[in-house]
Amino acid sequence: MFNVDKSPDKLIHPGGTQEPESKSAGISESVQSLDIRESYICEPAPSPADLPVHTRKAFLRHMVSQLPEQVQNRIRALKLNQLQQVRISEQFYREVYELERRFYGQSCAVFDARRNILNGIVEPPKQNEVSYWQEDHADSFHLDLENNEELRQLRSKILPVPADALGVPRFWLTVFRNVPLLSELVQEHDEPLLECLQDVRLGYDQDSYTVSFQFRPNGYLHDSSLLLTKRYFLQNSADQEFPFLYEGPEIVRCEGCHIHWRDGFNLTLQSVESRRRRSPRTKVMPRESFFRFFTPPQAMDVSLADEKTKQILGNDFEVGFLLRTQIVPKAVLYYTGDLVDNLNEPATDNVSISEVETDQEKSQGLLCV
Repeated sequence: MFNVDKSPDKLIHPGGTQEPESKSAGISESVQSLDIRESYICEPAPSPADLPVHTRKAFLRHMVSQLPEQVQNRIRALKLNQLQQVRISEQFYREVYELERRFYGQSCAVFDARRNILNGIVEPPKQNEVSYWQEDHADSFHLDLENNEELRQLRSKILPVPADALGVPRFWLTVFRNVPLLSELVQEHDEPLLECLQDVRLGYDQDSYTVSFQFRPNGYLHDSSLLLTKRYFLQNSADQEFPFLYEGPEIVRCEGCHIHWRDGFNLTLQSVESRRRRSPRTKVMPRESFFRFFTPPQAMDVSLADEKTKQILGNDFEVGFLLRTQIVPKAVLYYTGDLVDNLNEPATDNVSISEVETDQEKSQGLLCV
């Protein structure tokens, strides 16, 4: 039996042993001391990592300049050693690009089959319900279609697809609209022509690649312009002045193509009536259009271009990289939502969505925890 002494100053253990008050007080002091020590340890020490980028770079160079000459010499030797690693990286990325080029050639038969299904040339056999991948059911993500105005507007824009439709109507237009970086380029007046887009392919050269857009005959493009192209030129070697910034091949230049429009159907131009009362005139003015993608600003040396041109070319290069690495090889996944570009979403939204998806996957037994 446990003996209990009602005195608050005494602790009685089984067997009747009394714990001294001094020991209890010592434990309390130790806990307080530990709390103080932990609060002291949690105080972050100043670090160069906390400085702004340019200040940090200047501070670190100052730090190195204060080292003894013998140590500075060893640092220079280490940077020469790093330069050798850059040369190895250059060769590595050249061979990776060559592998990509070679294996894309092997994938062409797969892309031919995709094109034939999309355009109704081939009707695939009935697919079994048992799939080779995990499918997300449409009702696994809650959509408040009744109360969310943005969702209601998007749903109202979805055009019905007749049961006897050939292929997958508006496939590439839908893909472009599903990807933020591409959707920004597409204007509403571009959509009828993009509905005629049949295929998007890549072509590889040693130091460049070309994205080709194949259209079916339509009322906008002359028959001589049904194949539009955009070529991107790569720099595979490190910059001579800043070799340590090398992280692989980068796009340094691009070339579009001439578009032969049918009379009165140039989507990159619009007619605007002047407001002059005495002699009103109609002016032809440029306007935003996806098809300006094929007439990029020309800058032989991007470093010499003005800031606006640099921004335009930077966005253009990003689109070209996205088309090559994601959109062309994985188009159907962007159509269905299996792949979703969430880079433009606020961090808080990303966290909440990630948490919801993780909870759902855990409940379905898809994650090992």
